[in-house]
Amino acid sequence: MSKSENTVKKAHKIRKVILRILGILLLIIAVLIAVLSIRHHILNKRDREIYADAYGEYYTTPQGRKMNYTRFDSDAEDVAVILPGYGCPTVRYEFDAFVKGLSDRYQFIVVEPLGYGLSDGAVSERNVTNFCEELHGLLASLHCDKYTLIAHSIGGLYSLYYANQYPDEVQGFIGIDASVPHQCDADQWIAKPKNVYFLYKVMRPLLYGSGINRLVSELSFEQTAAQIPTLSEDDKRIAKAIYCAAGLNDTLMDEMKMLEANMLECYDMKFPESVPVLYVLAKDNTDTMPDWEQYHKDLVTNPDSRVTVIEGAHYLHLTSLQKLTEEITDWHHK
Repeated sequence: MSKSENTVKKAHKIRKVILRILGILLLIIAVLIAVLSIRHHILNKRDREIYADAYGEYYTTPQGRKMNYTRFDSDAEDVAVILPGYGCPTVRYEFDAFVKGLSDRYQFIVVEPLGYGLSDGAVSERNVTNFCEELHGLLASLHCDKYTLIAHSIGGLYSLYYANQYPDEVQGFIGIDASVPHQCDADQWIAKPKNVYFLYKVMRPLLYGSGINRLVSELSFEQTAAQIPTLSEDDKRIAKAIYCAAGLNDTLMDEMKMLEANMLECYDMKFPESVPVLYVLAKDNTDTMPDWEQYHKDLVTNPDSRVTVIEGAHYLHLTSLQKLTEEITDWHHK
C-alpha cells in the first residue's frame, strides 16, 4: 500500500470515529431532552394544582375571560395600578416587595393581564385597544375612577395609550424602565419587534416545550426569590411552581406578534398635559441605547414630570428596589 493510500485510509477511519462520537453525543442530547420534556409535562400538572387560585380575585371580561387582580389596602388615599413587563410569570409575587415598600404612598391594585399569571388566555387580538378596554373594565368594576398607573417595560406602552383614552381618570404615570413607541427606531437588533418575535418563535419549542426552561427556573429560583425578600416560605413555594410551569402561551405570542403594530398605533402619542409622569430608567439601557433617555423625555408634557436614570438593570423593581422607591417617594412629595 502506497503512502498516499495509507493516509487516505487513516483519514477515513478518523472521520468514522468523529461521526460515531457526534452520533453518540446527539443521541445523548436527544434522550436528555426527551426526559426533560416528559418530566416537564408531568410536573406541570402538579404545579398547576399548587398555584390554582392561589391569590387575588377575578374580573370577567365581556368575552368571558377571567383576569386576576390583587388589592393591597392601606391608609394611603391615592390608588396605584401596576402593569407588568412582557411575559411576567406572576405579577402578584414579582411586585410584592415593591408594593410593600410603597404601602404608605398608595393603595395598590396589581393586575395580571390576560395571558399572565393566574389569568385566562385571551380570545381577542392583543392590540392596545383590547388590552386597555379590558383594564378599564376591571377598574370600572371596582368603582375606581382616579388612579396612578405604574408600569414596567411593555406595560409602559399600554399606559401611554390608556392615558390618552382616559385622561380624566389617570392622575399620574410611573414608568419602570418602560417601553416607548420610538424604541423601534433604535439601531439595536433586539429593539426591533419583528426580531424579538422571531426569537420567541424559536425559543418556544426549544426552551419551553422541551422543559429546559423549567430546569433553568428551578436552578435560578433562589436567586430570583432573594430579590423579593418579602415573600413568605409558602409564597416562594407557589411562586416557584408558577415560574417553572410558565411558558410562552398563545396569548403572549400574539402579544409579541402585535408589538410592532401597537408601537405604530402609539407612535405619535404623548402623555396628556394633565398627567404628570415619572420615568425611572435603568443605566444599563441608557448605556446600551444612546437615545433611550431622550425617547422618554419626548413623551412628557406636564411640567411636574421627571425622567431620571439610576444604576441597575431592566428589572429595577428587583435589582434596584431601594433606589427606585426613593425616586418614587421623592417625586410623590413634589
